[in-house]
Amino acid sequence: MTATATATVGLRSVLEDDFARASGTWSEARSRQQRKDTPAHRAAVAECTDRIDAVLDMYLEVRRAA
Repeated sequence: MTATATATVGLRSVLEDDFARASGTWSEARSRQQRKDTPAHRAAVAECTDRIDAVLDMYLEVRRAA
């Protein structure tokens, strides 16, 4: 395995872990919003959704580079 491939595999692993954390955080925020729909809870869900989108975008870029 080349250094670039090793780095790509390592980065993909980090991004997969980051996605799992972001998904868990989104789920918690969504549960809070379902219990009580407030502007703060909506903002938290939106922030988590943005984070998930960013992680997925980075993951796709890494896959293209591999």
